[in-house]
Amino acid sequence: MDNNEFEQLSSLWQSTDKKPMPKMDKVLKRHKRQDVILRLNLCIEMLALIAVSYLLITSALNGLEFIKLTWISFVTVWAVIIFILASRSRLDSLKQLKSQKISTSIEIHKKLIKNEIYRWNLNIKATWAFILIFMMFNITLIYQNGFELNNLLIEAVLIAGLLISIFFFVIKNKKAKEILHTLEQ
Repeated sequence: MDNNEFEQLSSLWQSTDKKPMPKMDKVLKRHKRQDVILRLNLCIEMLALIAVSYLLITSALNGLEFIKLTWISFVTVWAVIIFILASRSRLDSLKQLKSQKISTSIEIHKKLIKNEIYRWNLNIKATWAFILIFMMFNITLIYQNGFELNNLLIEAVLIAGLLISIFFFVIKNKKAKEILHTLEQ
């Protein structure tokens, strides 16, 4: 290889387009906000879990109807399972957020985003399961007690709220996937 070929090869190598690095300060700011949200969600869900467990225990002791006791039992078990699955992911994310490498490591950011995507997917699936069981519970109540327009309106509003939350989860999941895609490029 002569000097001229070496210069051509060098200029070719230097002329290749460099991929822009993602703006780390933006990603770091996002993760700091995520840290606060993770801690807040952990506290709120723990309180909700305690409240539902207390409701289950008092309902069982007071001799509530079987179908309503079954519903409260389902909600309690559902909440415990979702809390455990989401908390594992949250604790992993919180541990990574405390890492000293977070300001420099793209891999840690990828792991954090993957944990976030996991939690959004979990929320989507859990909410669909909740809606399905909620509708089955309501059909059972209608079969037992008859049809009441008042209850139907309230339950329709509740289901609409759950569907709106699924829509929100899907949007957040999509944004997280876009960020992960950007980090992986």
